[in-house]
This record gives sequence, structure tokens and C-alpha cells, in this order.
Amino acid sequence: MFPIHYKAVELPAYNANTLRALLGLHVVNKSVDAPKAGQLLLHMLAAPCNPSDIAFMQGNYNVVKSLPAVPGFEGAGIVIAAGEGVDGKFWIGKRVSCFAQDDQDGTWAEYFIAKPQQLIIVDERLTTEQAACFFINPFTAWGLFDEVLKKKSKAILINAGGSRVAEFFFALAKRNQIQCIATVRKNETALSLKQNEVGEVLFSGMDDFDGQLQKSIRAMGVSLVFDAVAGDMTGLIANSLPSGAEIIVYGGLSGKGLSGINPLQLIFKDLTIRGFNLNQWFSERSDKQINEVSASLAAMIITGEVANPIGIQVGITEIAQGLKHYLGSMSKGKMLIKF
Repeated sequence: MFPIHYKAVELPAYNANTLRALLGLHVVNKSVDAPKAGQLLLHMLAAPCNPSDIAFMQGNYNVVKSLPAVPGFEGAGIVIAAGEGVDGKFWIGKRVSCFAQDDQDGTWAEYFIAKPQQLIIVDERLTTEQAACFFINPFTAWGLFDEVLKKKSKAILINAGGSRVAEFFFALAKRNQIQCIATVRKNETALSLKQNEVGEVLFSGMDDFDGQLQKSIRAMGVSLVFDAVAGDMTGLIANSLPSGAEIIVYGGLSGKGLSGINPLQLIFKDLTIRGFNLNQWFSERSDKQINEVSASLAAMIITGEVANPIGIQVGITEIAQGLKHYLGSMSKGKMLIKF
């Protein structure tokens, strides 16, 4: 059976220019031997592109790998082989959602090596497309909502309200009667969110956005913000918050650092800005806790409580075209690579 020869997408060099980074991707032939002790081998079914993948290819992500490297931080596959010390009878044949660690090839390949702790056995009612996108965004939303519950917040603001993380977050907020303000960068996204009644929706290009932002924050009593954009927007939001408020940064869609923050606001309003790391969140939870969260998130998808849409599906040789489409309409759904 081994070695198995397969195709993978490879990134030869980081490039801050997104288009050049995408055009640099190419398909290569690779081979894999039997999994080593503690490892499982997956035959991949599908893998999405997330904003973190784009940042990785630009060299702007916290994960830096030796190049050339295979991108992709999550996906879905079937376990086909197990190394020594792993219960093959339990794992082999299971359909799983997986995530890639910092020091290994990613999921944009026909085969993927993983450790058991990188896998979640997915509900059979989830489609392959849903299973491939099950790790990063749903669990990020759940982890962020943990912060809401810890702080007993009654109202929050989420920057990047049209994101997939936000979609899951709004569903959790609705369950718990938490008021939300969503800020978005496109008017069509604002209109869509208003139709779905997610709460107060503010389009950053609207007249007097700054004034409306301050008014809405005061009216709802927002003291907790989740920011996936960064850049000037973080400063604008921070300077509008009440004393003791907190901003939790979980992304950098703008591609820019945090800016526009008035240091006097931080000092005299006792504002806090910190990050959210999904890997750390996982490390602080038991297998039992993670499985319980997984079951709850799967139920949200299966029942249609969240849509988690796919914008475009491509084959492994169509990555560049698919990524161009995805970058032009990220709020409409992910790009998914089918193997």
C-alpha cells in the first residue's frame, strides 16, 4: 500500500502581494509512507480557504513554515491508516474534521498526516462540505461566546459582522438573548444582516458612522467587542467605548496593525485590548468538553440554525481561479477544494 503517491498544492514563497502569492501556488506530486507512532493518515475529501490561509501565504500570519509548504489549516477526510500506539480499530474508516499544526504540511492535499488530538469525528448528518469547515470558525465563535458568558455581558459589538464566525456568534447570542451591534464594510452585507435580524447593523461607509457607532454603543451599554478586522477601525471603536470595556482581537482582515487608539483613552478609561487564540482555547479544554461543544455546533448546522455557506467549489488544479473569486466575495461563503 505504501508509499502512496498524491497531489498537493504547494506555496513556494511568501508574498505580501495577495495576487502574486496566489499565482505562485502550484500543484506538485508527493508521496507518504505509513504513519509513524502516534499518527493517523487521512485521505482528504475537502478543505476550505480561510482568511488565515490568505494571511499565511502573504507571510503575515503567526505561523511561519519552512518553504515550500502545503497551505491549509482545516479540512475533512477519512482515516485510512494508523501508526503504532493509536487505536486503529477505533479510528480507521471514521470521517473526521481536522486541523493542521504549525510544523507540518497543511490540508490542501489529497492525503494528510495528523495526531488524534487534531481530529474530531463528525456527525454523519453533516455534509462533507460542512465537515471541512467545522473546526476553525464554529469553534472560534463558541470560544468568543465563552467570554460573553464569563463577563455576563448583555450587549456586544462584533467587527466583521458578515463573517462566518459572526454567523455562528449571532446564533449563540440569539439563544442567550444577548444584544449585538455588527459593523460591516459592505452595504450589501449590511442589508443582508438586517434582513436576518441579527441586531443593530452599521455600515462603515454610512453618513456619520462615527456618531452612530457612539450612539449605539451607549444605547446598548456595550462593554465587550470582538474584532476580526484591526486597522483604524479598532481605534475608532476603542475611542467610543465606556470605561472598563474590553476589545478581544481574533483576526486581522484589514491586513494592518491596530491603529488610531488614543493612549489617554486606554489609561483613563481603563480599556483592555487582548487577543483570542483558538489553539490555546482547545488546550484548556478536556476531550469531553470539546466533544460536547462539537455536538452542539453540529446540531446548529444540521437544524439550519446557521447556514455556513460555500461560495465556490474547485478542484485541486483550479485553486488560483477559486481564490480570486473568494477574495472578491468573502461574505458570500468560503472557497472549498474538493479532492
